[in-house]
Amino acid sequence: MNRSIVLALFALSALVVACEEPKSQTGGTTGAAAPAPVVLDDKDIPTAADYDDQAEKDISATNYKNELDTLEKEINAQD
Repeated sequence: MNRSIVLALFALSALVVACEEPKSQTGGTTGAAAPAPVVLDDKDIPTAADYDDQAEKDISATNYKNELDTLEKEINAQD
């Protein structure tokens, strides 16, 4: 009984050691270069002012209620 327990523990520990990923000796990544940092410019981030011209074209006095209903449905769907 004790012998089978010792053999089972030995086999389990051998499996754990065999399943570990080998670590590189240099401490860095293996063969992959570090990705370049992302640089964002203020022009890349849209603001409300960017959408004003499009809204003036899309929304008129005749369809503003429909547009408002559409926006309210989108907001309620997100909740």
